[in-house]
Amino acid sequence: MIKVKAFKWLPLLTLSGAALAETGAPVVEANMMPSQPVQAAPVLASAEPAAQAANNGTIVDNVLPLLSLEAQRARDAAAERARLLEEERSQKLAQAESQVRQEVGESSLLLARDVAKLYLDNDFGLMWQDQKAQRTFIREYAVFAASGVSKSADKALQNILSKPQGELARDILLTDALLDFLYYQGNVAKQANNWLYQLGSYRTRSPNEAQQQRWLSAVKNGSTAQFISNLVPRNHIYQETVQRLMSMSPNGTASNQNTAETGKKGTKGKKSNKASGTNSATFAKLALNAQRLRIIPSFDNGIFVNIPSYQLYYFRDGKLALQSKVIVGKDERRTPVMYSKLSNVVVNPPWTIPPTILSKDFIPRMAKDPGYAERRGFEIFDSKGNKVNPRSVNWASYVNSKSFPYRIRQKAGDDSALGRYKFNMPSSDAIFLHDTPNRGLFSKTDRALSSGCVRVAKADELATILLKEAGWSEGRKRNVLDSKKTTSAQIRSDNPVYLYYVTAWVENGKVHTLPDIYKFDSQIKRTNINWAAVKNNI
Repeated sequence: MIKVKAFKWLPLLTLSGAALAETGAPVVEANMMPSQPVQAAPVLASAEPAAQAANNGTIVDNVLPLLSLEAQRARDAAAERARLLEEERSQKLAQAESQVRQEVGESSLLLARDVAKLYLDNDFGLMWQDQKAQRTFIREYAVFAASGVSKSADKALQNILSKPQGELARDILLTDALLDFLYYQGNVAKQANNWLYQLGSYRTRSPNEAQQQRWLSAVKNGSTAQFISNLVPRNHIYQETVQRLMSMSPNGTASNQNTAETGKKGTKGKKSNKASGTNSATFAKLALNAQRLRIIPSFDNGIFVNIPSYQLYYFRDGKLALQSKVIVGKDERRTPVMYSKLSNVVVNPPWTIPPTILSKDFIPRMAKDPGYAERRGFEIFDSKGNKVNPRSVNWASYVNSKSFPYRIRQKAGDDSALGRYKFNMPSSDAIFLHDTPNRGLFSKTDRALSSGCVRVAKADELATILLKEAGWSEGRKRNVLDSKKTTSAQIRSDNPVYLYYVTAWVENGKVHTLPDIYKFDSQIKRTNINWAAVKNNI
């Protein structure tokens, strides 16, 4: 172009120097006649009883060093000053919040208290005096608002556009929208499966304190344009898509833009839908998919799979090293949108059946056909690792059962469900890439056929490239394959894997669309944004 972290306010004051000194190793001199009773220094009510050291008369606390009366007073005075300062700060912040609300009038604020704090710390000076920063941000926020990801962004944008340039009210509304966008930008990669594919789940939250302070520093340093520029993804397909949106209208046809066959990069892979014109539905799809493109970096290094395109692209140093057809998860067992990194390649991999396939496919099949396991090379193991005769298991009793005491593994071989190669990567959903013996499925147009993992048509070519990077020769690979022995090779190079879902984009001046195989786009709503006003402000 890719879970909210809480933060704590730092205390305003610590203990005074005197109090800190006392908390080190306090010594109270015994200044009395031997016949007089020993009087210990006053202690905190919560302190443990003190014991007197035998050698030098030092009073030692069993838990914490004791504070002298003077130190206690200094500590209490410091705490009182901190309390008064905090109280004064709270009062000023409340007044600032009231002031920003009054400035914007009937326009509601998304994050009024955070906005008030920033303007209080900036002495209520304008933050958006750099017009380049303002134009860039309005463009980015407008595309975000048009996507339908946020229920409140379109109203926030309209409020901004309704205020004259240079007024404090507009400045405040821009900052309010920026805080909303900073939270979104900082968390969208982690929350993509919710926010970008379950529209309506996004809720405005405060960005973390570090983000807010970086913005305030940019304001004071005169670097707001650079700050805003850093929010724009470097993915050129994202940038082309946004540029096209700026020339379109959400309410009708702006120009006659024919779609074309998909090209060479990771968003592509199959023929896109033909469309005569760029209508409101296409506008909405482009706006939403621009947000999905936001979390994808430039296509320089790694494996990129656009799920609805059924294609894999492997890039090294900005060059396309391999393109391959893939098979992805069927609608009821979807391949997830995710980011990971390849960890190793397994040659001649065995296959342990995962729970979903076990309960929904394998057990019902075995209940009807007990000989299936033997014919397909499956082995059954009990909880102790002992091999079990599949015909000794009452498979029918485990159909629809929540528990199953056996582990099922398919031996490595050409007929294994994983084929000859497995490409591992960390995944909470146990998702990986692999070969397959069912080569005929790659001739199908619609290839949402798996149980979630990605089957690669050119698995042998991909393995050859990766194993070469791991130091393997072609001869070694052949010998291991012929041996049927399961062998793993660690990946030396950095190979990120992006599984993503983009159904509309712009590249080389052409609009491309793909079928929405998982129905993620069905919740798109038309925007009420005055797009002409947006264009006039950028």
